[in-house]
Amino acid sequence: MQDKRVQLPSEMEPDTPLWRFALVFWKYPGIESTCLALQGKGWNVTQILGACWLTITGHKYSGYESDTVTEWRSHVTEPLRSARKFMPRHNPVTESLRASIATNELEAERIELALTYQSLANTQSESAGAYETEHLARTNLEAAAPETVMDMETGQLLDALTRSLMAFSAGAQGE
Repeated sequence: MQDKRVQLPSEMEPDTPLWRFALVFWKYPGIESTCLALQGKGWNVTQILGACWLTITGHKYSGYESDTVTEWRSHVTEPLRSARKFMPRHNPVTESLRASIATNELEAERIELALTYQSLANTQSESAGAYETEHLARTNLEAAAPETVMDMETGQLLDALTRSLMAFSAGAQGE
């Protein structure tokens, strides 16, 4: 019988620049709701955050995601999210379990972002060069898209996310 467990790098550090960016960016007005709306349309929030972080750091995103990241997501992060969403909110019988699963889901996302960071550090060396930041943001977000043809609502969500990323970037540089 073959062991189907994902192999995590022993030198992996969960507290990465991508994780720290995600924690701050997620709290920026409109980011959480826009990312979750895109997630509801089949997008992956980890890829969205990776694309945004690469924009901030001046790199072009290829859209490549390592098998380790996708395996971790499909076998750990998504099942935890599914279990949490399955449980009723504000139910005294499941409240403690739901809260524990939410905590574990966040930790799984942190590990997923650490795996993503490691993958991006190994594969995303292309500098954005002459790209204007707003164009780079849109290009990177489109590279994160699960589909090549987008409906109008998805386009509007990307426009909103791009504007928020530009405002966030301007504020972060001013600090």
